[in-house]
Amino acid sequence: MWVSGWPAYASADTGGEYRFDGSKSQHTGSIMGQVRLVGVYEKPTRLKVFKNRDFCGPWVANESLLVSTDGGIQNTVVVLQPTERQVRAEPISIVLDNRNCAFTPHVQVAPLGSELRLKNSDPILHTVHARLGNETLFNVGLPRWRQVMKSLTLSGIIKIDCDVLHTWMSAAIVVTQSPYYAVTDRDGRFVIEQLPAGEYQMETWHERLGSKNQRVFVVENTQSSVEMVYRFTQKVQ
Repeated sequence: MWVSGWPAYASADTGGEYRFDGSKSQHTGSIMGQVRLVGVYEKPTRLKVFKNRDFCGPWVANESLLVSTDGGIQNTVVVLQPTERQVRAEPISIVLDNRNCAFTPHVQVAPLGSELRLKNSDPILHTVHARLGNETLFNVGLPRWRQVMKSLTLSGIIKIDCDVLHTWMSAAIVVTQSPYYAVTDRDGRFVIEQLPAGEYQMETWHERLGSKNQRVFVVENTQSSVEMVYRFTQKVQ
């Protein structure tokens, strides 16, 4: 979990921290919610392709701000952290693909220490240049035949682009210590289950809209509802 600015935490011995195991959880509830955008905004324009246009085409979709008809914001990361104890999730394995001249998925979230598999499903060369703040974590060339494994040993927002003049390509991976997380769907909705009853700090992050925080309460054997609202009075840049 991050707090106000997503500082980097190195993977280390957890000492007395609680590692989440859903099979052992008791007295739990769940949170369902929606992240919405209210105010004046314009849908981002398509992104112009400058290289490999014979394969990619002249334009690609702009995924930086996807909003449903009722204002639901897709690709928003939601993370819950208990206010009275520290938790840490078990690592998992995730994949970042290069497909149709775009990184897929565009936004994802994983626990600290997880393994990331980099692959390229396109018949053209891509690179995966990953940064945490101003620090380069790795910069990997990926012809179609190559796959590379990387460990996510720092928490925070990892921003990714392609260095072979594919300037329109971007992605983000949010690395968190918390086991309670989700990414909103096309309607801006999410569900996080098997939450021990109690108070949580909920933080949302969106690549164009930034971070917001609020406290939520989980009640045993109950699905609670929550809404997080981003407001705009001018065009999203």
